[in-house]
Amino acid sequence: MDPADYCDRPTPLTFLGLLRIAGPEAVAFLQGQVTHDTRLLADGRTLLAACNTPQGRVVALPRLRQHGDAVYALLPAVLVEPLAARLRRFVLRAKVRLEPALDLVALAQPAGTAQSEPAAAGDPEGFLFDYAPGRRVLVQPRDGSSRAVPDAPDRSGDIENAWWCADIAAGLPQVLAASAEAFVPQMLNLDLLDAISFTKGCYTGQEIVARTQHLGRIKRRTARFRLAAGPALPPLAALLLDGGRVAEVVMSAPCGEGVELLAVANLQAWGRTLVTEDGREAVPLALPYEVPAAD
Repeated sequence: MDPADYCDRPTPLTFLGLLRIAGPEAVAFLQGQVTHDTRLLADGRTLLAACNTPQGRVVALPRLRQHGDAVYALLPAVLVEPLAARLRRFVLRAKVRLEPALDLVALAQPAGTAQSEPAAAGDPEGFLFDYAPGRRVLVQPRDGSSRAVPDAPDRSGDIENAWWCADIAAGLPQVLAASAEAFVPQMLNLDLLDAISFTKGCYTGQEIVARTQHLGRIKRRTARFRLAAGPALPPLAALLLDGGRVAEVVMSAPCGEGVELLAVANLQAWGRTLVTEDGREAVPLALPYEVPAAD
């Protein structure tokens, strides 16, 4: 299922929200809070990064984009305020302001739209996130978004499912409120997704992330599975092998006639058909990138 099937015009992604990190020290502040090197934002790129606890557990996976005098974090809407509250604890004397960007809206950019900033489309204040290959998110002032989608039917549920299905197919994990603090970044394959810099220096949780990488203690990785028709599984639902719990769901969504999901699985169970607690088979599917068989 492709989000482009639903997004033939700029369509609001109501399940995504934006956090604005503004001020002259915004980039430097984030450098000490996320896994990626925020100095790379200066060239207009989008960075996928993890925000961790001091124990190295992931609390959110924002995509970061610098625009004007602020950095914007794109992430599930339900996590915007909790992430803002967490980051405010670390501001201290930094010249930074953190606030949900309620004046902005995220929209799926239609397939085939020119690969450029959206000013030419009539909104000089808009900007783009390169969300994933083939998918870009257009950010515009909220009062202008209604003009972009006149008389559009409510397809938000279909679009959300399609969006998460595309993430699952791409092996792109998403942390939600229920799974916050459950996984270290490597369990979510973030080291394979260019979401961690191992040369940038210190940040919250860095010691655990670096130790995990360099001591070869990555014994669980994110894998992709498909279930037969039935309800999607909540985050942290168990997948079983021979009656034992060997994997935990990261995210799942209805996709076509079944359900697809990402789950953090023990490497010993890699490539095996697992079973949900309600008895459905979880059949392994390929990811579009190589996952080490052992670490």
